[in-house]
Amino acid sequence: MSISAAQAQPEPFEPDSHLAITEAQRRQFDEDGFFLIENALKPKRVERLLEVVDKLSDRFRKAHGTPADAPYQIRNALAHHKELFRLIDYRKILRLVVDVMGVNIQIRTSHVDVRPPMKDHAVGELGASGSFFPWHSDAPNYGYPITNGAIPFLEVKVGYYLTDLTELNSGAICVVRGSHRLSPELIHDPDYRIEPEDIVEVNVKPGTAMVWRTALWHCLTPNLSDRTRKCLYYGYNYRWARPGDYDRQDARLLARCTLVQRQLLGSNTTEDGVVYQDGDPAHPASRFWRPEPGDVPLEAWAEKQRHKRMQKEWRRWKKTNTLPPYAVGAPAEPTP
Repeated sequence: MSISAAQAQPEPFEPDSHLAITEAQRRQFDEDGFFLIENALKPKRVERLLEVVDKLSDRFRKAHGTPADAPYQIRNALAHHKELFRLIDYRKILRLVVDVMGVNIQIRTSHVDVRPPMKDHAVGELGASGSFFPWHSDAPNYGYPITNGAIPFLEVKVGYYLTDLTELNSGAICVVRGSHRLSPELIHDPDYRIEPEDIVEVNVKPGTAMVWRTALWHCLTPNLSDRTRKCLYYGYNYRWARPGDYDRQDARLLARCTLVQRQLLGSNTTEDGVVYQDGDPAHPASRFWRPEPGDVPLEAWAEKQRHKRMQKEWRRWKKTNTLPPYAVGAPAEPTP
């Protein structure tokens, strides 16, 4: 006798606890130190961002006297245009950052990178010491501490690539897969050789994003194409660490922020950075180290995103597990 679908033992309902990351992305992030998201930005948004980058680059170059054919960076870019600001909490990507870092985070840096074609470039060894862009891992002056031969996990960067980098030697970033697990001191060892098969030239189409550990060794290929390479980088670190290209954001900018945006810009719910635990003046505590209620609104945001994903997975589960409501073994729909 056959058993009807309504009577059959259902598959277990096991929702993913992550907001967006897949198991393959998680594995690649842990092992290689990065993963790519194709079509992270839609073409129209890429166009808008390119217009912004061009206008800002022209303005700052003229103010600083930088030639048009020289590479140029704009730091704390989020403060210079609303289109750049909007990316700090871009839902599609922020969920991935929270998945790999947690919710107690802030923006350490945001920058525009513009690299025109290189004229009269003498091709040499990629990332060689003394070259135009040698191998390195991101760190403050004096470096991050090295523990058990590697840099602890302290930061993630998101790169948004706005121009076509599919051609070799078009100014794309190169990373050494797995190098976040190595000591950065090896980069400066003249006897150390990076295995060629571990070098990944990130040749991607416009609109692609890369989520990567900044402890990864990275460099740039020379831009020998006929196109200017343009991209954006947003670095996220923990709230108890200092930002890299700002101390405190402008009060007028903070006043326009949502609570989540304020957190990501390194601000508490108020500007009082110290509290006294239980009102005892002998026990002061930084709110970046000991957050007060409301100081990490990203936590509630993440919980809302997690619930949305759970509901979506439950609806998918129901399509293949046709038990009637309230039947034994049928989980209840997640409540709002």
